[in-house]
Amino acid sequence: MLFDIVTFGEVLWDVIDGAAHIGGAPFNLAAHGVRCGMRAAVISAVGDDDLGDGALRELARLGVDARWVARNALPTGTVTVTLDRGEPTYQIHQPVAWDAIPMPAAPETARAFCFGTLAQRAEASCATLARLLADTFKDALKFFDVNLRQDFWSQAQVEAGIASADIIKVNEDEAAVLNGAALASVLREKVVIVTLGAQGCAVYDRSWPSAPVRFPSPRIRLADAVGAGDAFAAAFLAETLNGKSPAEAAAAGNMRGAWVASQHGAIPDKEQPPLTNHSSLLTNH
Repeated sequence: MLFDIVTFGEVLWDVIDGAAHIGGAPFNLAAHGVRCGMRAAVISAVGDDDLGDGALRELARLGVDARWVARNALPTGTVTVTLDRGEPTYQIHQPVAWDAIPMPAAPETARAFCFGTLAQRAEASCATLARLLADTFKDALKFFDVNLRQDFWSQAQVEAGIASADIIKVNEDEAAVLNGAALASVLREKVVIVTLGAQGCAVYDRSWPSAPVRFPSPRIRLADAVGAGDAFAAAFLAETLNGKSPAEAAAAGNMRGAWVASQHGAIPDKEQPPLTNHSSLLTNH
């Protein structure tokens, strides 16, 4: 069967206040993709350790296909997360298993292939991604979540990712760091999403006479923003694959991202309730 979404990169455990929570942008995006009705898989690596066992259990529990999650002698990835008024900062440890993601054996193709910059910090995983982009998934819709973390990226990697992608997602801080130069040349050629936190998002699309178009976010009481951008990406991509317009995809992305930010954790145990208006996202957190 054809996968709807295949993600590439880090599967890891976020350690928040001493408690470990499964995460990593590719993991989160795939898990939310499943909840949006997509068939999703991850290409990654975990260690031959207890955390690796736990990661594979979580993939299975959340319905994400793990056939291309390799195991190796490096430890399973961990990240120390510090929350300041619900906003996360990350200390990403290295070297870890997802720094050495091997080329998967005979992967199926996919309707969409998603990647970022973090898993390119090590040569082995970077080389695997280059082969996947050039060959296996060359005909898939390519979604590049820039996702700048610490100093684990380079301008050359960002520019190469933009060149490969059909849809590019950055947050407001990342857009400022890139200074717009890397994005300017593609704003009228590709879909570019700038997420704006509580303000929603701005979307540049070649089909519109002027750019950007802003889409407001539902009002919420913030619990924590961990994984909200990944939830946005999953819903945006799912709606796109379902034939919806960028405007409809942005509205769905804002709704799902806001709902995750109103809960604790990147993948809340309960599922997003049916929503009929923005005020219904208000919570007691």
